[in-house]
Amino acid sequence: MLNPKNCWPVFVLGALLLAILIWVGHKRMVVLQEETRSLAQESLDKAGFTFARAEKADASLMISGFSVDKATAEAACSTVADAVRDRIGIPGVYAAIDCRGISYPGSAVVRSPLPAKPDAQGSKSDKAAVTAAQQAEVTCQSRLTEAGKSGTIRFEKGSSPLLAGQDVLDRVAEVAKECSRFKIEIGGHTDTGGAFDLNQRLSERRANTVRDFLISKGVAPEQVTAKGYGESQPLVNDFPDGNGDVLGQPDNPLREQNRRIEFKITESD
Repeated sequence: MLNPKNCWPVFVLGALLLAILIWVGHKRMVVLQEETRSLAQESLDKAGFTFARAEKADASLMISGFSVDKATAEAACSTVADAVRDRIGIPGVYAAIDCRGISYPGSAVVRSPLPAKPDAQGSKSDKAAVTAAQQAEVTCQSRLTEAGKSGTIRFEKGSSPLLAGQDVLDRVAEVAKECSRFKIEIGGHTDTGGAFDLNQRLSERRANTVRDFLISKGVAPEQVTAKGYGESQPLVNDFPDGNGDVLGQPDNPLREQNRRIEFKITESD
């Protein structure tokens, strides 16, 4: 008969192995979710639906943003469905794609702080004002995105001074001044190389560098805010082999796609 006292190491080892398997499974799920979200966002950007954002919402992949019309909103949703079709329904990834976050003139979804959609008793002028406000935001966001992608913004390696991209920021500044009724967030993003906290601080400094530049070009300080996202919102998985620097790949070409500055309208006056 086995002595229970001699079995406890086996029980402990078994529990430890189970815990490791659960942890590995969870990490794999998180990676798959982010890869799927990044793939969805990349498909939207490549197709020209720059107004739309792909985000995790509980068990669903949420697509949100402001579209110029219903047909464009549906086309953006279809683009995501085609891009990630094989991943939806995989246990632990996403159960479904939810496009209810995309709004357009006349839809029931209107993001605060834009005026709330008037009810059936609302005047025609009120309804027209909401539609005009939505259209103005869509137009300004599209122009900001286009200006921000018209060239490459570069910084000193591991630091925040600008090396290149002043011409790009000149264009962004002009759009910002012409869209002065809208508040604009300058988002700084890094790759996954290096320590998480260092990347976070670096993204904040770079976003503030861009904000200072825009203000120097005549953009009102109260119109623009700087926010650093660090490595938390990659467009692509820049460690495809899971090892990165360990394999001597600190300049993996994929990382350049994650090192970026984004301009996003957050609210209107």
